[in-house]
Amino acid sequence: MPYITWKEPYNIGIQLIDDQHKKLVNIINELYEAQKIGTSQTIINDVIKQLENYTKYHFDSEEEIQTANKYPQFDNHKTEHEEFITKLIEFKKDAKKNNLLLSLKTIDYLKDWTINHILGSDKNFGEYLRNLEGI
Repeated sequence: MPYITWKEPYNIGIQLIDDQHKKLVNIINELYEAQKIGTSQTIINDVIKQLENYTKYHFDSEEEIQTANKYPQFDNHKTEHEEFITKLIEFKKDAKKNNLLLSLKTIDYLKDWTINHILGSDKNFGEYLRNLEGI
């Protein structure tokens, strides 16, 4: 059973962004599965790198759409993204030190941040865009 099961309320109504969120959830689930079977320390650096690369791609997509649509909460949203990236950098440094608790700490943070961000800031953005487009 995955650590995070995608649920309908997580959809923000922008297919591109919803698909990207699902990919992020899959990466977090991959890390969780590895931790569960005791291999997370071996792959954590690769998964964090994958997450870092995909997160940058995803955040760039969101921010491009927000800028193009003059989203009024853009600065706050971008700050949340920057804080997440900063946390990933910290995790990467910890992983290089072979911190055995890193995977649990990382997984919990990633799950909480991702779900809270989707249900909060991203939902607000989705609503803004749908209202703008008259959907």
